[in-house]
Amino acid sequence: NMPGIRTASTSYDLIVRATRTLFAEPKVVGNGLEEREGEKRMAGMASLRLSNSRLHFPLVAPAKLLDSTRKPCVLRGLHMRSRFPRIYALSSNDIKVGVNIEVDGAPWRVLEFLHVKPGKGAAFVRTKLRNYVTGNVAEKTFRAGSSISEANVAKETKQYTYKDGSQYVFMDLATYEETRLNEKDVGDKKKWLKEGMDCILVFWNGREGQSQQLLTQVLL
Repeated sequence: NMPGIRTASTSYDLIVRATRTLFAEPKVVGNGLEEREGEKRMAGMASLRLSNSRLHFPLVAPAKLLDSTRKPCVLRGLHMRSRFPRIYALSSNDIKVGVNIEVDGAPWRVLEFLHVKPGKGAAFVRTKLRNYVTGNVAEKTFRAGSSISEANVAKETKQYTYKDGSQYVFMDLATYEETRLNEKDVGDKKKWLKEGMDCILVFWNGREGQSQQLLTQVLL
């Protein structure tokens, strides 16, 4: 071998010996500690010189590396449940019974539909709709392939608890969240309301982003 150059096996043996020396327990003499000769201890890094190169590695005790008592870091996020489902743009081909659509700024539910292909002229879809706000039923026609907005409608079952002035108070028994409706939103269903009755409320997200509540059904 040429002077100043060590073989791979010799370098490996030196690394093993130096590592054992670094992590070996110091000798106790009297009331003090005696460090081993040739041992280097540094706060952050330990260095070992091999020939003309220097090897750096972090000085970490094996006990800390094998410590299984540390708890893993768990990141917990806040899961916000939206009342309204995801809204999509619909076409006339998506019209089915039960689909909620928005027409003239109001939410409607499809009751009936019929695809018509006349001998002359463009195809169209004839529908019968019920207005969620007024309860009125109307017939509307859409051209085939035309774009239709889906109504942002959600239904929830809540219990009627009491009347506060001109407002009717409903409660979600799962979250104890109160919902207040005005007399115009309750409509003629107020004559059937009794405390403790379950009711179906419809939440509609209007143009201004305000959630509008309507009492659509009283469960007797």
